Amino acid sequence: MLRLLVEASTHAEPLTLGDFYVDFNYPEPFHPRWANIAYWHPRGFYEAISRAWGYWRDSVDRRLKPLVAIPLLKVTRYFSYSDERVAKLYRSKRAEEKVRRLLNTNWRGLMERVYWGYARRVLEKVRDYQKRGPMRVEVVVEASDERVFTGKHVIVDSTERKLGGEVDAMVTSPPYLQAQEYIRSFKLELAWLGFTESFIASLTKHEIPYNRVGEGHVSSGTYEKLKREVEKLKHERLLELYVSYFNSTAKLLNNNHDKIAGVIALTVGPAKIRGTRIPVDTILKEHLEHLGWRHEETLVDTIASRRLFKTSVNPSTNLPEERIPEERILVMKRAT
Repeated sequence: MLRLLVEASTHAEPLTLGDFYVDFNYPEPFHPRWANIAYWHPRGFYEAISRAWGYWRDSVDRRLKPLVAIPLLKVTRYFSYSDERVAKLYRSKRAEEKVRRLLNTNWRGLMERVYWGYARRVLEKVRDYQKRGPMRVEVVVEASDERVFTGKHVIVDSTERKLGGEVDAMVTSPPYLQAQEYIRSFKLELAWLGFTESFIASLTKHEIPYNRVGEGHVSSGTYEKLKREVEKLKHERLLELYVSYFNSTAKLLNNNHDKIAGVIALTVGPAKIRGTRIPVDTILKEHLEHLGWRHEETLVDTIASRRLFKTSVNPSTNLPEERIPEERILVMKRAT
């Protein structure tokens, strides 16, 4: 997905709405290699979507595939039992009611209209990018992948990744502790892009903070202080997540900070662990200061419009629910 998004976002050739054509009646449908796929689509939706994906695989020009995939992924998610208010893949009563309403309409025509609506948005964004006169740059994408014909899984693990040469800046956003499960969130998209169930499952073993990286990489007094608070909860799994998250992120920084010439910018969110707000930016700031970096500034953005789903109680803890209130961009500069 990263490769598709990068190629689409930097598309430099002329583009028209007609380039987004897909055939929802294509005679050679594509069937995801995921045993649970029927759980997420009623039969009629599935048949139409699978024909569109068959066309994408067989007939869309290679240069246009990343662009066409974006509205196709969006319409695939919309015409499913997935609740779009929830970040992770989740089938709710609300989503089931949405599907029942759609099935009582001329959903076949609506599916194509929704697709073309998403396609227009992509076209507008690409044209906006192009009219700004962006410089032509080399883009290198290193991401986990699956060799379909050999069944080989290629895993790019950021905790082990080392830059091959010097760069001017690192801008990245590590996960917000356990607040977001990225692989679970995008299982449906990965399946329709052709990845197998076994490959998708293998990715979760490397996802921060579920990858279980041990101690020994973090240099922060705040980290140690809050670790003692987490230990008091007597919850082994929460402690593992806390340790793995910060040691994974610190290990990435330890491996690469000396290859970064000027700036490190980290977008993080102060997630909670059982009622305790974790100041992720403070811990990473202290760690980078230990590595010889200087704190430049911390930018704060209050999250408002992206809070899609609200609940008074967290169903996994039975504690009052409080979403992450803001995002912070920690900006560090190499000390002179």
